Amino acid sequence: MKKLLLSFLLICGISTVYAQFSLPYQFKGNPDFSKLVAKYDVSKVEEIDVLDEQTIEVAYDKEGNLFEYFYYHQVSYVNSDKAIDRNNKIYISLQKATELVAYDVRVILSNGAIKIVGEGALKEGETEDKSKLQYFAVSGVEKGSYIEYYYLIKRRANTSGSYINFQGSNPKASVKFKIIAPQNLYFGFHLQNKFPEMLRDTSMEDKNIWYAEVNNVPETYDESFANKAANTMRVIYQLSYNSATGKRNPYNYGIVSQTIFENIANSLTKDEQKAIKKIFGNIDFKKATTDEAKIRTLENYIKSNFNYDEANDPRLEDVASILKIKSLNETGAIKVFYNLIEELGIEQEIVVTSNRYKIPFDKEYESYIYLTDYLIYLPKLKLYLAPFTQLYRLGLTPSWNLNNYGLFIRKVSIGELKTGAGKIKFIAENIPNTTKNSMFIEAKLDQTTDSLLIDYKQEYTGYYAQNYQPLYDYIEKDKIAEFEQSIIKGLNQNLTIKSIKVENKGAENLMINPLIFTSKVSSSHFVEKAGSKILIRFGDLIGPQSELYQEKKRLFPVENDFNREYHRKISFIVPDGYVIKNANELNLNIQPFLKTNNGAGFTASYTMAGNTLTLTSFEYYNQVNLPIEEYENYRAVINAAANFNKIVLILEKR
Repeated sequence: MKKLLLSFLLICGISTVYAQFSLPYQFKGNPDFSKLVAKYDVSKVEEIDVLDEQTIEVAYDKEGNLFEYFYYHQVSYVNSDKAIDRNNKIYISLQKATELVAYDVRVILSNGAIKIVGEGALKEGETEDKSKLQYFAVSGVEKGSYIEYYYLIKRRANTSGSYINFQGSNPKASVKFKIIAPQNLYFGFHLQNKFPEMLRDTSMEDKNIWYAEVNNVPETYDESFANKAANTMRVIYQLSYNSATGKRNPYNYGIVSQTIFENIANSLTKDEQKAIKKIFGNIDFKKATTDEAKIRTLENYIKSNFNYDEANDPRLEDVASILKIKSLNETGAIKVFYNLIEELGIEQEIVVTSNRYKIPFDKEYESYIYLTDYLIYLPKLKLYLAPFTQLYRLGLTPSWNLNNYGLFIRKVSIGELKTGAGKIKFIAENIPNTTKNSMFIEAKLDQTTDSLLIDYKQEYTGYYAQNYQPLYDYIEKDKIAEFEQSIIKGLNQNLTIKSIKVENKGAENLMINPLIFTSKVSSSHFVEKAGSKILIRFGDLIGPQSELYQEKKRLFPVENDFNREYHRKISFIVPDGYVIKNANELNLNIQPFLKTNNGAGFTASYTMAGNTLTLTSFEYYNQVNLPIEEYENYRAVINAAANFNKIVLILEKR
């Protein structure tokens, strides 16, 4: 996506003056941070971000090309060994940086003494993927100290859309944000989750300056079933007007829709067009009698015969080259899929959207910052296809793209000219029974009454099948048995597996046939003796269940990855001469949303026929989003399965 956008980003003006960073950035002599932390009981906190100051200055170099300075100034108060450990390495964000212009580090001890860390603190290391990084190594810090540092880097300017989050795991006493630009460039801002209004600073006649300040920003923390990114204080900024050219709103969706369509559909060379024809001719559509079957056949062929590579390599984007090397990247994938579907004559739309767990697509504000992920939408089928994800198939795309908005680009004709027209639409989540886990268990005690003999069957569809089904296409043959045993032992690690049968392996079955595991197992884990009584860990037969605790105040509304259902049927043969004393504990009905939207629920009930107890339970999550006011009701449903999991049946002699 980024490659396509870069192909048409415009230089916004020309100046012959080479700019230096406009603000002073050296440390002040004797800092006093007491006023900033006055509202905090510093004796009781582990860590506070006393100051988070960020400044971006867009400027022209000697050749008239835009670049930007990024200035980051941070002060942290640390008051525990853990906080000190967290801050003994301070990493510098050098993404897209061309130069580290200046930096400094110092520590203000609890008695006010200043320890200069200085240039020797700068170290170089590597990430797990061997990428180089730089960091400050800070030592000599004691509880009650302030760690202050800044760095100033020069990097390529991004005027088409950027964002900064201003909340994190620590409270922030003071947040400051500023943008400085040449007098001909004007920026627009989209403020989210209570970030304050951007104000104008007129102190420099030859500069446009916007700034905002906010104090006492609360910390955020990870919560289960929540979308922290959607609720984080944030500013999105981008160039909105160039007075030198008179160009307004240069990064609008009308322009980008045409450009994306041009790059994907209209710009194929003759060699690329021939390559599309050749790939299309290699696909066997004989058994595909419907449009859906044709799309699935096409998708299985591409995702089975071409390697997927994230590298930014022109060969992975040119269809003629892709055909030769059998590899493609994201840009190559969308080009290949779109043009092959065109060969089929099936109506389609290009969809460009975001990962909602990084930055949700805001339908009210046009910004290229949201245009990161590609999908294809088939309007007549009402299904989405993810071109650059080998482990997904038609009708099932990465969940972070769903329950989100996107830019839908359709082909339009203006005379003989074909171009793209964009419209913002909602990408709805899948219906609940798309993703389903069904469990069928028949259990009885062995002759010694020390173990359970279990016939165990599980069926997976949707995202639950996607966790396993496509992996069969990539797992080495000598690892398959181990892989299957690990899935069966998801019920309990203390199982003796006697047999396993698996049906519908491989990605070609995803969203068509459920993945089915049928096995015979035994285990003493579920049985305990208490004198003449036999205790059966009956609830444990549904496998481990998560329990939703809330030790801190809930911050965010409920947001699920996807809708889902769990169907369970368990039959248990009661041994002769015994009776179940507490079977009524199996009757559960937690459906707090029945009178509103029936967003989630858990039910369980049993019947007795002769000496066979049959338990049927149904757990469902029909709604991705629920307001924070409904959190406790939602938690009751989540915990219902965990409570069922704890049920122990008591068998007594008649």
